[in-house]
Parts: sequence; C-alpha cells; structure tokens
Amino acid sequence: MTTPENPYTAPASMPARRVSPRLRQLAYALALLVAAHLLAAILYGGEYMTLVSTGAVSSINLFSSTAASLCLYAGTLRLLRDAERGRAFFIVAVGGFMMSLRGWWPFGGAAMLVISGIGLAAAGALLAHFAQQQLRDVEPR
Repeated sequence: MTTPENPYTAPASMPARRVSPRLRQLAYALALLVAAHLLAAILYGGEYMTLVSTGAVSSINLFSSTAASLCLYAGTLRLLRDAERGRAFFIVAVGGFMMSLRGWWPFGGAAMLVISGIGLAAAGALLAHFAQQQLRDVEPR
C-alpha cells in the first residue's frame, strides 16, 4: 500500500521567491542614505522647532514633513524586511514632503532636507516597484 502525496506541500519545481542580489544591495544603499537623512533631521530638529515657534513656518508644514519622514523611515524598514513591500509608505512620503516644501523653501537647510527626502522616497518607491515586478515574474502562472 502506498501513501498519497501531501496536497499541501509546494511542488518541487517552484522557484524560490527572492529578489536579485543587485536589488538587495541597492536597498541597503538606500537604507544608508535614509539613515543619514534621519541623523540630519535629529541634528537640525531644534532649528526647525525655532522656525515654527517664531511663526516663520506653519506648524502644518512641520507636521507634514514629520509624517513624511516617518513614512520614509517605515518604508525603508519594510523594504529591507520584505523586498516587495513598502511602496505605499514611500508614495505617502513623497506627497508629504511635496506638501511641506513650499513652507520650508525660503530656509535653505530645511529645504534641502525636504528635497533629499523627496529623492529618497522616490528612489524607495522605485526599488519597491522593481522588486515587486521581479517577484511577480518568478511566480508560476
């Protein structure tokens, strides 16, 4: 008497769902740049609060850029953990940074931090998209 095969096991011919090493390296490079962005935001946080408390910049701009920064950091962590995840965080981060850019524009250092956030979030969204596309191409049809 033979035992039937387990219907719940994956077929042996299924390829592993992994992104390429090149995309993984790019995700780590992005994470280093995002860590530098976080460090700059921490170092210059007091100056941002001074601009808001004096009324030079609206508190809505501070809230928008803070929420966008948190989405950027969460998206980066998500991208490192699950390569195909996190694209929505990056898209929200781009939108938040774009909304707050007008308020920070007259102040050079703050504007550069927002502009770098826009670039990093756009790069993260693109990496997450490529990883998602690569994993979709590996899936059996």
